[in-house]
Amino acid sequence: TASVQPYEPLVADKVWRLQMARVRLDSADMLLRHKTSRRHLYTRARAEYLVTQADEVLLANERGEICEGTITNLFADFGGGVLVTPRLDCGLLPGVLRGELLDEGRAAEAIYTFDDLKSAQAIFVGNSLRGLIPAQLG
Repeated sequence: TASVQPYEPLVADKVWRLQMARVRLDSADMLLRHKTSRRHLYTRARAEYLVTQADEVLLANERGEICEGTITNLFADFGGGVLVTPRLDCGLLPGVLRGELLDEGRAAEAIYTFDDLKSAQAIFVGNSLRGLIPAQLG
């Protein structure tokens, strides 16, 4: 069954609030690397928080490594001049925006945890529809 939802443009200068899901992804699940209609884990993660508590919910894998958001890829600036995005083998969808930033040298892959993310100078989430969105924890 297909469904259609209207596109709602972002409010200018909005910073998205990020929360961490309790539900975990399995890094060995190869379907995570493909865009499918199998979204039950993402739906469960999103349901852990009210809309007023989070604009996006991040998911980690069984080792506690950050993977992605429910509708976005994650990018962090740890001060090296390049955005850092989780490695594909953490278990995530290799989004179009993510691929472009990697190809352009504006992003690099690394493994990091939620605690590591707390030390980031800047955080962004993004996808090909919305672009890069400034974000903050909590």
